[in-house]
Amino acid sequence: MRKFAVIAIALALGAASSVAMADEGHFFANANAGASRYNVDNPFAGVAGNSFSKTGKAGALRVGYRWNSVVDYGVEAGYGFLGNATARLATDNAVIREQAQTRGWLLGGNLNYNINEQWYVGARAGWFRARSLYEASTMTANVNDRGRDAVTRTGEYFGLGGGYNFNKNFSLGLAYDTYRMPENEYNKNTRIGMYSLQAEYRY
Repeated sequence: MRKFAVIAIALALGAASSVAMADEGHFFANANAGASRYNVDNPFAGVAGNSFSKTGKAGALRVGYRWNSVVDYGVEAGYGFLGNATARLATDNAVIREQAQTRGWLLGGNLNYNINEQWYVGARAGWFRARSLYEASTMTANVNDRGRDAVTRTGEYFGLGGGYNFNKNFSLGLAYDTYRMPENEYNKNTRIGMYSLQAEYRY
């Protein structure tokens, strides 16, 4: 966490210095809303009575500053909520449920290329300070047993997108981002993908 804070402060100071020196640029805020997909396996696969979902509602908010060039470049910070993956097993005697949920802070950079005045493509990458909450429960006629384990780690994220500029201040597009999920003893080097609609306001 200390290393993450040092990097964040260094990038913030660098951005502030560049803003002071730049001739042109703009602040921006964007929001993504869509669905996440966890790259995890069904723990109850092959067992009768199981159900499994590794997709869920997801979203992200970002703010930052972008400098104008042939390819516009900038820095960004924000927060992402990546939904959850849920597995459920129902037997004659019990209902067993396992769930993973991930959210966290974002810090990185982005590139934006205007193909013409209307259409653009973009990319972004950075650090994802994520917290994953793993929950498990077993319910029977006499027992309701629950347990949870929270894991916080810093990974990375990457994203690509494109869309339409309605004017110099507002654009709407589609994006795909992939995030590294904090691992526990069951999930190693797992990633989460997010497909989303992105709206951006520049000022």
